[in-house]
Amino acid sequence: MIRKSRKILLLIIVLCISITILPTKTSAKTLGQLKSELAQAEKEYNENKNQQNTIKNNIDYSNKEIVASQKAIDQAQKDITAAGKKIQDLNEEIDEKQLQIKELMKAVQLTDGDISYLDYIFGSESMTDLIHRTSIAEEISEYNDQLIDDMNNKVEESKKLQKNLEEKQKNLEVKIKEFEKKISSYNASLSSIAEIQVDKSSEIRTLKETINYYSKICKNDSQDITSCLSNQLPYDTVFYRPTTYGYVSSEYGYRNIDLYGYTKMHYATDISGGRTFQYIYASASGKVVGVENRNSNSCGGNYVIIQHNISGKYYTTAYAHMKSVSVSVGQTVTKDTILGVMGGNPYGDPGYTPWDGCSTGEHVHFMMSNGLNTTYGQVQNKSFNPRTFVNFPAVGSGKYFKDRTTKY
Repeated sequence: MIRKSRKILLLIIVLCISITILPTKTSAKTLGQLKSELAQAEKEYNENKNQQNTIKNNIDYSNKEIVASQKAIDQAQKDITAAGKKIQDLNEEIDEKQLQIKELMKAVQLTDGDISYLDYIFGSESMTDLIHRTSIAEEISEYNDQLIDDMNNKVEESKKLQKNLEEKQKNLEVKIKEFEKKISSYNASLSSIAEIQVDKSSEIRTLKETINYYSKICKNDSQDITSCLSNQLPYDTVFYRPTTYGYVSSEYGYRNIDLYGYTKMHYATDISGGRTFQYIYASASGKVVGVENRNSNSCGGNYVIIQHNISGKYYTTAYAHMKSVSVSVGQTVTKDTILGVMGGNPYGDPGYTPWDGCSTGEHVHFMMSNGLNTTYGQVQNKSFNPRTFVNFPAVGSGKYFKDRTTKY
């Protein structure tokens, strides 16, 4: 009785593990659904492209405004210099008028300098002389007032000109800073959108190739992909390591990304080779449904996507950061088929290599996912830890494997 209970308990544990750990068969999409996904991807691509064009136009406009504002500042500085010369001339005129006023005052005070206007007027010897002296005094007084008013006006004009030019220059400098801030924001948006654009463009290309392949083997758009592939996918039973030599440099799961400076989900097992131009093999028999081999310098670089039938269940594997690809969409592969050469970036400088835009070391990014997936994004979204099926040594540069089958 005890033995029977133990057997039942063991059976329950095995079933639980199978349900919670092992990936299960998922319902496949139809060819028509794939075509709809392609249409949606192309729509998003075009919208993204329009966004980029709008932002680029805004950047061009802002740059033109900055150039115009800088020219206005340069002109304002020239005007300020000219105004300084004019102010200097005005000051000289003011000094000259002050001198004229003093000379007039001396004139009305006559020779001894002590006689005032009234003394001058009442010093007349006759009525005719009185009228003459009064007229002269009035003219001198009016001219003197005019000189003083003119002098004050020039002083105010000088101050106003200086103030206006200084305010104009200050406003233009503020305007330039505002446009520079806008351009910085536009560039950040453009950079983010452009990165998505590269990935979407790559996905559209691979999806088109995949649909073209499915169209040749499916009867119509309503047929699901699984039935299309029922006689196409080679049968296999196990997955192998995708390289003959190397070590696990990064596990599946969340990790700190030095390149980005924050924690990020890592959807694959990274395998570093330690050897230049190391070959990457298919992990199991299957059909190639996606290839990116254009050295686009996007993050992920060149990659291969393969669909598998493993003991009657469907899976998809992806191999990214490849320097070159040796297979094509629709090709049947086995575990011994060379997919291409390991890429990544052996120089540790993101963007240095033309085949990969973001890795900081030479390696292959090995992903596994449930079901028959057709794009890199789908493989990533349905991914699981490759260690579920593939045996690797513990993570660390000292834990090398030297073939594709030895257990650790």
